[in-house]
Amino acid sequence: MNNIYLLYGEEKYELNQKVEKIKKEFSNLQVGVNLFYINNDNIEELPSITQGVTFFGSEKLIIIKNTNLKFDTNIIKDIDEDIKIIIIEESVDKRLSEYKALSKFAECIEFKHLDAAQMTDFIINTLKKYNVKISYEDAQYMQNVCGEDKSNNINEMKKLVIYVGNGGTVTKDIIDSICSKTLNAKIFDVLENIINKKKKIAIEQLNTLLQQKEPIVKIYIMLYKQYKQLYMIKLLKDKGEKNIAGAIGLHPFVVKKLLVSCDKYTEQELKNIIYVFDEYDQKTKNGDMDFEIGLKKIICML
Repeated sequence: MNNIYLLYGEEKYELNQKVEKIKKEFSNLQVGVNLFYINNDNIEELPSITQGVTFFGSEKLIIIKNTNLKFDTNIIKDIDEDIKIIIIEESVDKRLSEYKALSKFAECIEFKHLDAAQMTDFIINTLKKYNVKISYEDAQYMQNVCGEDKSNNINEMKKLVIYVGNGGTVTKDIIDSICSKTLNAKIFDVLENIINKKKKIAIEQLNTLLQQKEPIVKIYIMLYKQYKQLYMIKLLKDKGEKNIAGAIGLHPFVVKKLLVSCDKYTEQELKNIIYVFDEYDQKTKNGDMDFEIGLKKIICML
């Protein structure tokens, strides 16, 4: 068994599960006694913590978090086998000499989000364990609404299981009523209302997002991105591309929804909309346009 771990990546649920599993290898853990947390603020304490003897003897767990690997890895290279060290990072640059050194004696594990298809299967199989049914299409919809974070999807499924009960069925309408949408899903709703000429509703949705303290720049970027996706889908469809989802790296469920929307625009109209977004970007950067007023003007123009 390894006693040094480097855990990193975007899928925090699986990463935290791994940390808890390692913790369970200890019969008794007490912070400051045989459980130590290290970060950039106290990284200089690492040598003394690794060498000291605790009330429980030499057995201890040291968790080092978010240091960008900016510490001398030689300190932990030959530590006693009774000491376990978990190094946790948001992401890792594998070109770093510190990473290369660690990879020679530590177990390095990257935790990635499930892709859209895997998350859809995860939703179906998890609900099945609780004797709750959901169609593949509705599971795809839930994945699109709840995002790629496993922990978030698990929390939303707990709510659904309680709501529909043993033997129940989850539908799209129930997902809309019970589940909390990610920002991306909310922006998609804004897009759909713009496309369907429901501009008043789109403005109301924008106001709600701003009241929820969502950054206006982030909203703009995500809305712009979705229009660029519409444009790419329109181009590929007109060229007769059969596998549009694969060509641009989007989930088939998303492409299916956007395909309907792109038919409401010509290629030139979508190109002009992208120009409008580019102009907005330039004017806001120069201070010639207010972020919120400018984005609302764009919604009214489209």
